[in-house]
Amino acid sequence: MARIIQRITKLAPADDPYPLPSEVQVMGVSPEMASSWSSYRSGHPKLRHLSPVVVGKYKDLIEAGDFCEATPEGLVFDTEGYIISAQHRLAALANADPAKLIEHYGRPWLNLWIFPNQPRDIAPYLDQPHRRTAAHLLVGTAYAKDIGAGSKMLAALAIGDRFGTPSFNSVSVPQTVANARAWPELERYAAEVYGIWRVTSIPRGHHLAVLAQAARTEHAAAIPAWLEGLRTGANLTETDPRLLLRGKFRGGFVSQAKVTKRDQQYAVIVKCWNAYLTGEVINPIGLRFRAGEVMPLVEGYGANREREAA
Repeated sequence: MARIIQRITKLAPADDPYPLPSEVQVMGVSPEMASSWSSYRSGHPKLRHLSPVVVGKYKDLIEAGDFCEATPEGLVFDTEGYIISAQHRLAALANADPAKLIEHYGRPWLNLWIFPNQPRDIAPYLDQPHRRTAAHLLVGTAYAKDIGAGSKMLAALAIGDRFGTPSFNSVSVPQTVANARAWPELERYAAEVYGIWRVTSIPRGHHLAVLAQAARTEHAAAIPAWLEGLRTGANLTETDPRLLLRGKFRGGFVSQAKVTKRDQQYAVIVKCWNAYLTGEVINPIGLRFRAGEVMPLVEGYGANREREAA
């Protein structure tokens, strides 16, 4: 029997039914165009590997209405029409729900800057390694880095996973900034938390996230004494949770396997805060957060959250 050999046609920019503009300009890019450009224009051998995680993040931003159109960080193509910098945004737009586009942008496409005919050798200089963070956007805010870290932790906690914060890295910069403005308590305690970190190494973002929640409970009045005890360590008994927390971090926090260090550190701070309020005696050896353990709620705030959701 004769073998049938199927010849697969290699897609090339010249065959793309959606041509690029001849000059730099803003133009509407639909999911269909994005899909076509992703197919015909991504074959350059020096194009970096496509990351499904990055595509997913862009898609979530687009479908939530949080993607900013027509920024100078446009879609960049080389002199042959191949992608230099665009593939993740194009893949996200190609897979975006048109109904979501209409809902948030008023039309089933996005307006984007297009940069055609760019030299391929500019590729190494795009996406420089100093990414913008929430701290860069909280202009004029003291301790912006710490407030951004606390805000991101609160956003990840709000998603509601019982065993940790697996969504932490998916919280976007715009979400973090918006959340920081919704939690003015973060700014209220930032200076004192920073001072405590300098003498104890208790992580500022985690600590701020705990205090921000505590400030919205009936236990808010206990916060000043908590901060003073952590700052000085003076006149604290051996079983005082504040002294235990100082010791836990001053000696270098040792994380356990199978649980992210971020979740362990946050959970330990919550446990000490809760014990400080309730008078519970904590065994220093057992002050940890194990795999499979439910993430502790800040005393009083978990009940408030359940009432708000009801």
